Amino acid sequence: MHKKRSRVSLIVFFLLAVCIVYGRLLLPRWLTFDHLSILSWDVFGYYLYLPAQFIYNDIGITDFSWMQKILDQYAPTIGFYQAYMGPEGEYIMKYPMGMAILFAPFFFLAHFLSGQFGYPADGFSILYQASVALGCVLYAIIGIWFLRKILLRYFSDAVTTIVMILLVVGTNYFQLVAYDSALVHNSLFTIYTLIIWFTIQWHDNPKLRYAFLIGLFVGLAALVRPTEIISALIPILWGIHNKESWQSKWKLVTDHRIQIGIMILMTILIGSIQLIYWKIHAGTFLYYSYEEGERLKFLAPYIMFVLLSWKKGWLIYAPMMFFPLIGFIFLFKRNKEIFWAAFIFFAVNLLIISSWTTWWYGGSLGQRSLMQSYALMVLPFGAFIVWILKRRWWLQVPFVAIAVFFIWLNLFQTWQYMTWIIDPSRMTREYYMAVFGRTSVPGEAQKYLEQVENFDREFMDDGNEYEKRTLAFFNFEYEGADRDVNLTMDTAVSGTHAFLMDSVKEFSPGLNMVYHSASPKEGSWIRAHVSIFPISDMKERPASLVITMANKEGSYKYKLIDLEKDSLVPGTWNEIIMDYEIPYVEDPEDVIKVYIWNRGKGLFYMDDLQIELLEPRKH
Repeated sequence: MHKKRSRVSLIVFFLLAVCIVYGRLLLPRWLTFDHLSILSWDVFGYYLYLPAQFIYNDIGITDFSWMQKILDQYAPTIGFYQAYMGPEGEYIMKYPMGMAILFAPFFFLAHFLSGQFGYPADGFSILYQASVALGCVLYAIIGIWFLRKILLRYFSDAVTTIVMILLVVGTNYFQLVAYDSALVHNSLFTIYTLIIWFTIQWHDNPKLRYAFLIGLFVGLAALVRPTEIISALIPILWGIHNKESWQSKWKLVTDHRIQIGIMILMTILIGSIQLIYWKIHAGTFLYYSYEEGERLKFLAPYIMFVLLSWKKGWLIYAPMMFFPLIGFIFLFKRNKEIFWAAFIFFAVNLLIISSWTTWWYGGSLGQRSLMQSYALMVLPFGAFIVWILKRRWWLQVPFVAIAVFFIWLNLFQTWQYMTWIIDPSRMTREYYMAVFGRTSVPGEAQKYLEQVENFDREFMDDGNEYEKRTLAFFNFEYEGADRDVNLTMDTAVSGTHAFLMDSVKEFSPGLNMVYHSASPKEGSWIRAHVSIFPISDMKERPASLVITMANKEGSYKYKLIDLEKDSLVPGTWNEIIMDYEIPYVEDPEDVIKVYIWNRGKGLFYMDDLQIELLEPRKH
C-alpha cells in the first residue's frame, strides 16, 4: 500500500533524473581545450590530488614540469591558484581532499579505459572529463532519491512530489547539478541527505551500521569543506524540542555509548586524512591553505549581501526559497521534533557562509554556497506546502501562479547563465534589469557589469556619467612652505612651489582617508591627477603612482602606474592620470591610499596631486 501511495513521487523522481541527465548531455562542457571544461578552475583544484599522486607520483608537485605541461595543453585555469608553495618547499593543495575521494572511482575508471582505448592517460583527456561529469550526475540522482525518502517519512506522496518539483527545477539547484555538478555543492547535498536519512534510521532503530554511516558521512562532509563539520548538529539536535525529549535523547545516547563512540571515531578518522597530508607535506597537522585574504569574519557581516545583493543574492536568484523560510513557522507547529535541528542548522550555516570574506564564492548562478542546506530545508518547504493545500482557493491560486513563474524564471535564467547573458560573478542591479527576460545582451548593458579586477591599468568608459567630488588636492602652497626642505620654488605647475622627490623621500604626501569618511556609492571610482617633472630619464630611477585599499592585514587591490613606462619627457611637466575602481570593502574602517612611490630613489618634482571620487549618476 505504501508503494502504491508513493507511486507519483517515484515517477517524478525518474523524470527529474532524466531532465538532469538530458541537461548534462545537452551542454557537454567536458571539452578539454580551455577553462570551460569540467576539470577546470576550482574543480581542477579539488581533482588535482588524483593525477598528482596516481599518475605523476608527485603530490607535492616538486617537479613543476608535468604541471606546466597540463596547464599549457588543457588550460584548465587562468593563473595557477589551486596550490601554493608550503613551508617545506612543496606545493600544498588549496582545497581539502574530500572531493578527490569522491572523484576517485570515476578517475580510476577513466584511467583504465584511457589505456584500453588509446586516449592519453594523463588525467585530463576526454574520458576523465566525461567520467567525472557523469559520475557527479550519478551523485545528484542519489541525492534526489534519498531526498524523496526523507520527505515521504514526514509528508504525503502529493506533498513530496510538489516539493521535489519546486526544489529541483524551481531553484539554482538545477543549474548546480545539471551543469556544475563537479562543484562541491552537488556532492555535499547528497552527503547531507545521507546524514539526515541515517539519522532518522538511527533514532528509529539504533543500530551500529547507522551510527557508523552517520560518522562516515559527517567526516566526509568536513573533508570536502571543513566548515561542514556543522553537519554534526543534525544528529545531535534531532528529536529534541522540550525537556522530555532532551531527557529521552540523553537516555538514547547513554544506552548506546559504543555506537556514539564509533560515530565520533569515524568522523575523526575521515578528517585525519587531511591532517596527515598536511603533516607530511607542510610539516604541521594544521595548515591554512587558503590565501591570506580569504578567512572567516564572524557575526556574519555580509549577511545582507548573501541574501539580497544583485551580485549573488540567494533570494534574488532563487526566490522560490522564500517559501521554506516561511515554512519554518509551520514546521514548528507541525513537527517540533525536527524543527530545532533544521532551524538551528540553517541559522548557523547561514551565519558561517555570511562570514566568509569572499562571500560571493566565485562564479555561479546566484548564491551556490547555500545549496547543500536545501537537503534540510525541504522539511519547512513540505510544512509550507501542507499549509497551502489546506487553504482556500483564493490563496492556492496565487501560490500556483507565483510558483510557476519562479520555475519559468529559474529555467530561463539557467539558460541565460549558461549562455553568458547572466554573468557568473559581476552582476549589478543595472545589468540585471537590462538583461531581464532577454535572449541577448543589449549593446549598452556591458558597461553596467562590475569591472574585472586584474593587474592591468584600469580606465573608466565614460566620465560624463559620473559625479565628481574632490577628496584631496596637494598643490603645496601653504603657510610655512618656504621652510619645508622638500618644497622648491625652482619650478611649479601652479603657484610657486612644487614637491621635490629625492633619495631620502621614498613616499610622497598623498591621500590616506578612511573609507566611511569618503562614503562612496557602489560602483564608484578614484581618479588621480598628478604632474611630474623628471630631471633625468626615469627609466634609470623608476617611480610609481599608487592607489590601493588597506586594512589591518595590509593592502588589497593594489594598483600602480610605473612612471618610467609612460615615456615622460625630462625637463618639462608631464600630466599623469590614473583610474581605479573601488572594490568591495568589507570594513568601513579600511583606508583609501594614493601616493607616489619613489622606487629608484631618483630625483624629480611633483605638483598638483588631485584625488577625485567619481560616483555613478542615478538614472
